[in-house]
Amino acid sequence: MPGSAADRLARLADGYLVTQLLHVAVALGVPDALAAGPRSAPDLARELGAVPGPLHRVLRGLAAEEVLDELPDGRFGLSPVGELLRPGVPGSLQGTVAARGGLYYRPAAGLLAAVRDGGTPFELTEGRPFFDALAADPPRLAAFRASMADRSAREAGAVVAAYDVSGLASVVDVGGGPGVLLRAVRARVPSADVLLFDRPEVVAGSDLPAVGGDFFEQVPAGADAYLLSRVLHDWDDEAARQVLLTCRAAMRPDSVLLVVEAVLPERAADDPAAVRMDLHVLVLLSGRERTAGEYADLCEAAGLRLTRDVPTDAGVHVLEVRPA
Repeated sequence: MPGSAADRLARLADGYLVTQLLHVAVALGVPDALAAGPRSAPDLARELGAVPGPLHRVLRGLAAEEVLDELPDGRFGLSPVGELLRPGVPGSLQGTVAARGGLYYRPAAGLLAAVRDGGTPFELTEGRPFFDALAADPPRLAAFRASMADRSAREAGAVVAAYDVSGLASVVDVGGGPGVLLRAVRARVPSADVLLFDRPEVVAGSDLPAVGGDFFEQVPAGADAYLLSRVLHDWDDEAARQVLLTCRAAMRPDSVLLVVEAVLPERAADDPAAVRMDLHVLVLLSGRERTAGEYADLCEAAGLRLTRDVPTDAGVHVLEVRPA
């Protein structure tokens, strides 16, 4: 019966299919091909190099999930949900879908073994740590970076809208990747002296002022503010504490550290998105998402204190941290 507990459970069990339907659509280029208007499956198959019959069935599956609209004449068009599979549109999730369906999908099958016997599912299935595997596989690295770019673009504007950065004269983005959040800060405070800090190969060629290094060893000193966005959740408590210690060593007594992370709720139902993010981390890495109390304890162990917890509209919090 539609809407019953059994129907709900069956749809949850079919999640593996939905992930792959979305992955196939993005990998083939279906959203871009439909950008100009509805088309038939045979027409799309000719352009995209696909087999018409299986493609038609995939398109129907996407229509059943309201990602595509199935028209009375048999053609398919993009729904508002499907529009978000296109690159460059506001709120695009194309990179996110590519990572979920390609990069994360097989490692998720290692979850049972990790829960039974310990270990990280990605390492159990791939035979090496996550970031080592990406470094050795440029296409997968590109998929991961595209996913991070999607997420960073959504979060950066929300962070600077929720937390007042207008008084900051100098800002260092620690582990800032391409510097999406740092650009958002600079857009709010054009006069700020900004510096992107990440591994040398990451910051090479950046159009932002940048310095390469290792945040486990040293961070550029003396800034008004340090950004640490989506970094700590990659690491276990000891490694995360070490990152905080190097930031603490670089900070002036009046500096502020802005930690941007999902914050786990006390009850899972209060923030399911944060819980799902924690599960992604469980599959891929040795780190984890944390509650506000756990972040406070982690900061205290590094000679810091959590002074504010500022939620944003993008599902992350800005944790204001100062020297203890």
